[in-house]
Amino acid sequence: MLDFCSSVLPHYPHSLRLVPFPVKMFLHGNASWELAPAASDAGLSEFFTICSFPLPTVFHTADVGGLGISSAGSLMETGILKTLPVLKHSIKAIANDDVVFNQCFKIADLGCSSGRNTLLVASNIIDIVIEACKENKRTPPQIQVCLNDLFGNDFNNLFKMLPDFYEKVKKKGENVGSCFVSAVPGSFYDRLFPDQSLHLVYSSYSVHWLSQVPEGLENNTLNVYMAKTSPPNVFQAYGKQFITDFTEFLQLRSKELVRGGRMVLTRVGRSEVDPTSDDGCGHLELLAQSLMIWSKRTNIIKLSQIPQGRVQESDIYAFNIPIYYPCEEEVRNVIESQGSFSLDSLNVFEVNWDPNDTDYTNMNDLNEPSRAHGKNAAKVETGILKTLPVLKHSIKAIANDDVVFNQCFKIADLGCSSGRNTLLVASNIIDIVIDACKENKRTPPQIQVCLNDLFGNDFNNLFKMLPDFYEKVKKKGENVGSCFVSAVPGSFYDRLFPDQSLHLVYSTYSVHWLSQVPEGLENNTLNVYMAKTSPPNVIQAYGKQFITDFTEFLQLRSEELVRGGRMVLTLVGRSEVDPTSDDGCGHLELLAQSLHDLVKEGRVQESDIYSFNIPIYYPCEEEVRNVIESQGSFSLDSLNVFEVNWDPNDTDYTNMNDLNEPSRAHGKNAAKVVRAYTEPLLTSQFGNSIIDAVFKRYEKHVAEYLANKKTRYFNLVISLTKK
Repeated sequence: MLDFCSSVLPHYPHSLRLVPFPVKMFLHGNASWELAPAASDAGLSEFFTICSFPLPTVFHTADVGGLGISSAGSLMETGILKTLPVLKHSIKAIANDDVVFNQCFKIADLGCSSGRNTLLVASNIIDIVIEACKENKRTPPQIQVCLNDLFGNDFNNLFKMLPDFYEKVKKKGENVGSCFVSAVPGSFYDRLFPDQSLHLVYSSYSVHWLSQVPEGLENNTLNVYMAKTSPPNVFQAYGKQFITDFTEFLQLRSKELVRGGRMVLTRVGRSEVDPTSDDGCGHLELLAQSLMIWSKRTNIIKLSQIPQGRVQESDIYAFNIPIYYPCEEEVRNVIESQGSFSLDSLNVFEVNWDPNDTDYTNMNDLNEPSRAHGKNAAKVETGILKTLPVLKHSIKAIANDDVVFNQCFKIADLGCSSGRNTLLVASNIIDIVIDACKENKRTPPQIQVCLNDLFGNDFNNLFKMLPDFYEKVKKKGENVGSCFVSAVPGSFYDRLFPDQSLHLVYSTYSVHWLSQVPEGLENNTLNVYMAKTSPPNVIQAYGKQFITDFTEFLQLRSEELVRGGRMVLTLVGRSEVDPTSDDGCGHLELLAQSLHDLVKEGRVQESDIYSFNIPIYYPCEEEVRNVIESQGSFSLDSLNVFEVNWDPNDTDYTNMNDLNEPSRAHGKNAAKVVRAYTEPLLTSQFGNSIIDAVFKRYEKHVAEYLANKKTRYFNLVISLTKK
């Protein structure tokens, strides 16, 4: 299909060379807003840039015919650079506000996509903030960047770029405050953020996308958008949908921006009032023409060897693109009639259809250049349930605070993973908030849930579950406030959130993971963790690493929680002071034994086991209490314990050993639990080919072990209050 598009485009009349007409706008309402130049996804139309309350944009990356095609390519880069002056003006206006620049500067990039330019905007904004602070002789604020796109956006790819981004931010020196990046999936035609929580909204090449295909386009046959051959009702339907959507967009953002907040939007438009002008629909007329070529041999263009019947004409009849390129007058009219913003400026710039074509002097192409331009244009659930009473107690204590429960209740789930239980915690918290508000006879607050895990976590899978989650929240009725879910990738051994921005931190089965493998374990041969055969220095090294990491964890969270904020942690520990007790290391001793089986079979090198140690630590109660007391930022409200069988499906807590039949089943189930969290580490060290074999042997060893002694995981539930 791409080949035919690039074949059709050079035949477009050489006497008429089209250039997208971009427009810059600056708006303000209760805030000041500016509109900046925008461009179409294909570099075909005029571009509008608007600065005002937050406007969301959506960019998508597709893979067509083996080609990576992203709206955030050279065209996007051009638009970002053209928008910089407007962005700079907006940020410097905000920088005059002592309240904002003495706290955290919160930015939303709507329709961020996931390509190479996604973080370019954030980097530009940080540079502008540094410059503004130098001019005003003030300390730069912390910066929180919220990246938004639809649930299906590839956030995983985006998050993999963040470590390099954070490194570059650090290299900017001491003149920049801490920067925190999060993702907020969803449509910008819905609410995305709590009331008055943003200072700047930025969007490039997204707001020209409509919320849906307009209704009543059945007679727009053989077109994929408005065209010169479209009936009058098609133009009316597209125009009406634009007015509805842009009005709703402005209304939603006006609720999310603080008074005086700014919005900068870059969108593709058209230079004339006539919606069928060449820079308004010419490129999509050519797309429709390309589809028709695939449906049957035509006389539109003389091309040889055109396949017939690859597309059904009836499919083209039913296909219309949900996009709209407005003229300046239409944009101004909606902003004025909606009423939340004043338009300070609306600027335009032009980009050639081929964004790599920098020749703006000639208005036609020779054959060779035109052909080139044509191509370029184309166990956990149990732990959660056991933690509920402690969680309920903590939330109800916070609910007595009028300040917190009259605004937005902000929660962080650290080490959230991406499975079916991830959103169970958030759902439980919402239920508890509803109960607490009923008891206190108060209106439920808005709730912001921040999901955290490492950069490599599968956030894409997690975000695909959010539409169902939001539906379930709505079904809870009027007794629940609005809920907003975002993702904050990174290690919880680093800062993740701005100062005093959270009310509740929750973590299940994550804090027993260390920040790194302890140093000095070279003599822990044939073991993968602490074991009964480990030398004393190994036990000391693991204990020292736990103290260092848990102390750092508490210090970081104390900076992020408000005074009186709560933290509820569930982690695996051990019942005895002795770190080599069976419930502390027995299951990992059996894993080491399984690896040794493969050494004997010649499938694993013994030297590979020597250099492999798992970065985990299961503390006893005394160790946890000591670190909390010595770190000093939190008071310990409660420390409860519960036990779970190695096989989480085994509900028999009376017998201390298994018969042969049950032990085999329990061995299999217990192996699944250990495989879930050790497989990535084992694969990295030994390769993927031995994984099934390791756990086949592990099942056997666990079954034999449980037949003689049923050992259980010893779990700690810790409730803390920030002093």
